[in-house]
Amino acid sequence: MTNVEKERHASWLELFYDLVFAAAVSQIGLTLHDNTNSITAFLGHIALFVPVMWAWVGLTFYSARFETDDLFHRLLVFLQMMGAAALTINIHGALAETSDKFAISYAAIRILLVIEYIRAGRKIPAASKFARGYTQGFLISAMLWLISAAIPIPFRFIIWSLAIAIDIATTFIVGRKHVQLAPNFFHLPERMGLFTLIVIGETIFGLVSILSYHEWDLESTISIGAGLSIAFGLWWLYFDNTDGAPIRAFRQKGRIRIYITWLYVHFPLVIGLVCTATGIRYIVSASQNTALSYAGEWLICGSVSLCLFSIGVIQFTITSASHNYDEDREGSSSHINRHSNTRRRLIVQGSVYRFIAGFVILLVPILAIPILPLALILIISVICAIQIIIDLRYHPHHRIF
Repeated sequence: MTNVEKERHASWLELFYDLVFAAAVSQIGLTLHDNTNSITAFLGHIALFVPVMWAWVGLTFYSARFETDDLFHRLLVFLQMMGAAALTINIHGALAETSDKFAISYAAIRILLVIEYIRAGRKIPAASKFARGYTQGFLISAMLWLISAAIPIPFRFIIWSLAIAIDIATTFIVGRKHVQLAPNFFHLPERMGLFTLIVIGETIFGLVSILSYHEWDLESTISIGAGLSIAFGLWWLYFDNTDGAPIRAFRQKGRIRIYITWLYVHFPLVIGLVCTATGIRYIVSASQNTALSYAGEWLICGSVSLCLFSIGVIQFTITSASHNYDEDREGSSSHINRHSNTRRRLIVQGSVYRFIAGFVILLVPILAIPILPLALILIISVICAIQIIIDLRYHPHHRIF
């Protein structure tokens, strides 16, 4: 095990691990589609993203800190994948009859992660205090999840919330004391990006699966094309601005707020992507001759807006972190600093346009504008296309106009 700061890429085992959790995300998406007519059930299943994503984040951050690939590590990862599979199986009833099994599955994943950190603390003396802090916090959380399986609903969900809060507090408190053990700023952004890409892929899978149940006609063909263009636009905007600068700013300057913001904004981004897929499926399968329901407008518009807002914040944190790094590296050179400031201003402008686009899309449900499903998805796809054009105009790596 090492934590040498070098360029690293995701291993085949990590990619395999991602696919198992992608199945969990896909299952949540299918559950959301089945509960689009119930706001309470819909929001409840959205909340399930937090433990699912947090379970994935646990091993992802461990791998981004400690480069491990021995036999015992592979066995532990395999067992965590089995836990993730059990988590996936119980997602559909995670707020009702299978919530106890969901809790036990999550607890098993966290306990296996605790074993990983115990091993890291023993093999790397410099990481012993760090690993001990994570072990204690995660173990307390895992025990709460296990206890919750024996507690009746709705008190079970209160314990879940407490356990997640302990997990998050542990990463914040312990991580802040051990800046030198921050995740690798080459490896982690790639892992976050790959998982985001898999989630976007679920959008495409959902659209393709619709074709198995619907006849090809002009409206459905245009709707699916517009839905794919939305997925393409969100992919473009996210991956054209992905970078490890927030991690570098945390490691080198202790700027934990930039780092934490960059990390946690990925949660609403993934939620928005999955809900966008649900919204597109809802629009394609809806009657094209009547105005979309108010709930349907909020579903698709709110989802895409959440994605745009999240991407805007991620882009802004990366820009802020990069600007601070450039200032330290470039010193007092006025010419280079002017170039850095210009580049930062251009990227910030692009980030602001994400917020404006998200707000414009939200105006449809806010003002309760009656609109046909096909017209709405076309409008959203055009707005995403405009964002790409803006990116081509303002992004420092493009600037083709």
